[in-house]
Amino acid sequence: MNKHLIIPILLISFFAFSQNDREKEIDENRNSGFFNITKFSYINIGKAELETFSEIDGVVVNDLRIDNASAFSLQTINGYFFSPYFSAGLGIGLDGYSNPNINTMPLFIDLRLYLSDQISSMYLYTNFGTLIGIENGPKRGRMFNIGAGYKLALNKKKRITVVTDLGYSLKQVSNDRQPIRTSDNKILINGLILSLGIIF
Repeated sequence: MNKHLIIPILLISFFAFSQNDREKEIDENRNSGFFNITKFSYINIGKAELETFSEIDGVVVNDLRIDNASAFSLQTINGYFFSPYFSAGLGIGLDGYSNPNINTMPLFIDLRLYLSDQISSMYLYTNFGTLIGIENGPKRGRMFNIGAGYKLALNKKKRITVVTDLGYSLKQVSNDRQPIRTSDNKILINGLILSLGIIF
């Protein structure tokens, strides 16, 4: 064999081997195909407003007291990696707010942009959707979340991967059980959301 060909062949072989390892790394990290994220969140309420409408006074906005106001949320998201860097999914959850005491059941679209295809990676995410109305339970409305997080493999086999993120949460809730667009009595709640979950 020509000795001048040895180095190029070795470089090509090394590159192919590296790419193969990289693809395995992506697959083991579940950056391909379908996935599920189940996560628990704590929401620190920063502001709550009551917006009412009457034919006499028009739209009136009053601040609500938010002493020790918080919420806990449990969500599950089923999605698909369209590339190692981007995923989209559909999520459903249950949020319980205290002071004001409100239960909401969000049904939402989840979009995630990963900054790397490595085992562990930072990501940006957004959720937007509706609040499902249930008789004598969660109220109607809409929701929006945006934030950033980190995906981390906990063991060498990469079978357990956690996601944790910090974001901004906004909900608009109908207080008279009417659709949010026609409601004359709405509550607007926003705050910081901290989440911890597992991706399967």
